[in-house]
Amino acid sequence: MNRKAVKNKSALNVGIVGFGLSGQVFHAPFIEENPNFNLHTIATSQALAARKYRGIKIADSIDDLLADPAIDLVVICTPNALHYPHAKAAVLARKHVIIEKPFSASTTQAQSLIKLAGETGKFIFPYHNRRWDSDFLTLKQIIAHGSLGEIVDYESRFDRFAPEIVRAAWKYQQTEGGGTLFDLGTHLIDQAINLFGKPEGVFCQLFNQREGSVTDDSFDLRLIYPGLNVTIKASVFVKEAGPRFQVHGTKGSFIKYGLDPQEAALKKDKKPGSRRFGIEPVSTYGILNTIVSGKELRARCLALPGDYMAFYDNVYSVIAESGTIAIEPEDALLNLLIIEAARKSDNEKKIILL
Repeated sequence: MNRKAVKNKSALNVGIVGFGLSGQVFHAPFIEENPNFNLHTIATSQALAARKYRGIKIADSIDDLLADPAIDLVVICTPNALHYPHAKAAVLARKHVIIEKPFSASTTQAQSLIKLAGETGKFIFPYHNRRWDSDFLTLKQIIAHGSLGEIVDYESRFDRFAPEIVRAAWKYQQTEGGGTLFDLGTHLIDQAINLFGKPEGVFCQLFNQREGSVTDDSFDLRLIYPGLNVTIKASVFVKEAGPRFQVHGTKGSFIKYGLDPQEAALKKDKKPGSRRFGIEPVSTYGILNTIVSGKELRARCLALPGDYMAFYDNVYSVIAESGTIAIEPEDALLNLLIIEAARKSDNEKKIILL
């Protein structure tokens, strides 16, 4: 649905810190299109921001951006190791803050941010946007309807074929907040805990496989729940992709290939809310195999539209209308607790209880 309209008189002024892939693709387009926000300032050294968004302010540093009293909300899109110091500075400057994943590089940093936000009365929002992926929204609906019965086996994975480090090399050349577990794993863990809550324990294998990488390139993570097997995986050596989701229950199964279309559309400069934005093609609909009224049913399942704009709608609701936050900072804290336990599990070759 196209939400673009005349800007709200109470629209929040937003500053973006960093204008790499995240700032360009996942944040600026949604801020621009949502009537409840004004894209006010971007702190970046890149000339692209000024060319793409004429009329906005370009700040030379985060300090310059934070010094502007007109800015209500700051979006942190800098490299992972800078998330904590930049978010901390923004909260101390009395700004609300959206923090790209990972929320921080450690549970200690996350706890510090949560405490500081409470003391200053400002909101901090973990950007776990893939709760609004088309396939995940569809899966949640299928589970809620009881079509699969009690879930007994859940496998979720993000794979790619990148045998050489050619993009965002910094993610693999630093241990603090670096690696695929912090990158793609954050999304997969968030989706799992959104469905099933806090696991009892964690078992993980990390794989450092590429020349020039000092941290994990791929991982195999098990979240341990009573009566439920949860597997989360990501690899950089998958040329032929398997299922994105494989979910099995006491009444049936759901198998889904392909990725949510929003990222690919955004990279082609398609605007949120434009025609068929977030709509999956029928060819990538998941297959639901279950029993309905005593009869076997195996069919492609209508995919719900992906909707990353819902994240920003929730941010405005929380700040301006006393709405309920969709992704609690404590969700991000649990995510980081699992990541730390996964690293410990890999190092000690054993299950780590939470």
